[in-house]
Formats: sequence, structure tokens, C-alpha cells
Amino acid sequence: MTNKKINIGDWVKVLIAGIDGLYVVESIEDDVYTITQEYKGMSTRGHYSKGSYKHKMELPLKKISKA
Repeated sequence: MTNKKINIGDWVKVLIAGIDGLYVVESIEDDVYTITQEYKGMSTRGHYSKGSYKHKMELPLKKISKA
């Protein structure tokens, strides 16, 4: 966790093993951050996606850091 304040629209990294890439903060409610990551084109794991799928997570501040 960094000392930088995280706001809606900021890019963040998830501090959980096995979760990679950057996520965008969509909303903040009661110290729970809703973050999303869109899958378009080639992913970091080597597969191609044409859809508009979004991976969504709700996490506390201690599980994310500002990118």
C-alpha cells in the first residue's frame, strides 16, 4: 500500500498472488473499492479475446496500491 490517495478513475495494482495487470477504480463505497479490468485483444497470458468482458473485484484498500 502506498501513501498516495486512490480516487475513482485511478489505475491500481492488486496485491493478491496470482492477480496480474492494472485495474481501474470504478467506485468507492464504505472503504470498499470496486475495480475492473477489461479484456480486449491479447492478454498477458497469451490468449486473444474479441469480447467486452470486464473482470470486476471489490477489495479493501489494503489489497490494492496506486499504479
